[in-house]
Amino acid sequence: MRALNALPLNLPPESIVYGDSAYTDYTAEDDLEQSSQIFLKVMRQKNSKRQDEPWNQYIKQHNRHYIETVFSSITCSSITCVFPKSIHACTWEGFLLKLQAFIFAFTLQ
Repeated sequence: MRALNALPLNLPPESIVYGDSAYTDYTAEDDLEQSSQIFLKVMRQKNSKRQDEPWNQYIKQHNRHYIETVFSSITCSSITCVFPKSIHACTWEGFLLKLQAFIFAFTLQ
């Protein structure tokens, strides 16, 4: 949750952010929804206090599967690995510059 709270979520109202079950923080969900009208859709665990409707759980699982498939194809394709396992940067601008360079290199393939 510290990583999510540190992200600058400059998203338009009514945006939806999908998260893993590790991002279960009801206070953060409610705060994002009330202050910025950003909806945090988190995969719920079986013992969660806020259970999802079956249709909502299906949508989250479907979107999560799509996102994981895209990221796995970017991070390590069968030809070569474009993205390293970690990106070392001393500043936020440096991190963004390296990330842009990796994405640019991926589009050249």
